[in-house]
Amino acid sequence: MACTSPMVRVFLSAAEASADQHGAHLLRELQALTTVEACGVGGQRLREQGLKPLATAEELSVMGLFEVLQHLPRLWRLARYVRREALRFRPDVAVLIDSPDFHLPLARHLSRAGIPVVLYVSPQLWAWRSGRVKLIRRVVRKVLCILPFEVDFYRQHGVNASFVGHPLVDELASIPPVVGQERKHALALLPGSRRHEVEALLPVMLEAFHRLRDEDPQLAGKVIVAPGLSTGDLQALAGPDGSGLEFVENHRYQELAQCEAAFVASGTATLVCALLGVPMVVTYRLHPLSFALASLLVKVPHVGLVNLVAGERVAPELVQDALDATSLAAAGRALLGEEGEIQRRKLSLVREKLGGPGASRRAAEEVLEVAGR
Repeated sequence: MACTSPMVRVFLSAAEASADQHGAHLLRELQALTTVEACGVGGQRLREQGLKPLATAEELSVMGLFEVLQHLPRLWRLARYVRREALRFRPDVAVLIDSPDFHLPLARHLSRAGIPVVLYVSPQLWAWRSGRVKLIRRVVRKVLCILPFEVDFYRQHGVNASFVGHPLVDELASIPPVVGQERKHALALLPGSRRHEVEALLPVMLEAFHRLRDEDPQLAGKVIVAPGLSTGDLQALAGPDGSGLEFVENHRYQELAQCEAAFVASGTATLVCALLGVPMVVTYRLHPLSFALASLLVKVPHVGLVNLVAGERVAPELVQDALDATSLAAAGRALLGEEGEIQRRKLSLVREKLGGPGASRRAAEEVLEVAGR
């Protein structure tokens, strides 16, 4: 039942595709609970949900230290503009989703202006740059965590945090499980949501797929087009190597669920595969200098979120120099056999750890509480 309180002004900021997806679900639930005026930064899904954009997620979606440096002047100008307009909007609450390098400086300015700040989708401080938790404790009213192991980290550092569950659980709940002979003899390729990420991963995925199809001509290939990209984008990047593959932009989750296995970029997509029960090989590649720096700073045993949530290596990871067509084809070959069933059973445990339905509604209720509504 919708509440009848006065309109709530919400500043929402989502600087990349998965954050845009989570933000759209959050905004929809806020709108179901009260009357909302929302402005900020978002991608297509947030804009379709009614966000008045100051900037788009597509303008901000850059990953990796040296990749960011190439765009730094433009990103600085954009950040200053967003900050100025957010302060002019004077929201009752600001919800900043993921992307801590963009959002933590913004949180500092908003907090100084007396605007309560909520971080939704925790920065991965447990992985690296944990010193930033001091800033969060000072300028953030509440952290809403979507991974179960994050809350203890924040509470140990005196930060107000809650586990609300993962919004993907709700998004994928309507997709029926695919079992046994219902699965298509197909391999899904999920090369990421950022253009430079796709440029790094799609060629090796395509080469590995073609090796497998040379061995098994009945194997189909589906390139899953992430939100924020288009079929045309990926077809252009794939070139002739994309011939004979299906590029899936609509009903992407339903199509993915029917596949036997997947090559997937490290990130939220690994949790999508887990929730749909699709065995996967996790892939990751950065600019060499970015990766060298990350190797010095990052202190987690796994790259893939699916493995971090599981607490063990349930899905193989091919990272940086270890990622080549030969290794990827070998890992894919194993998943199309008995290894796929073994991993599928382990993925069911990951699904249990991601929480029950209603994550976005719980997050919306927390946001309104911080806003004083």
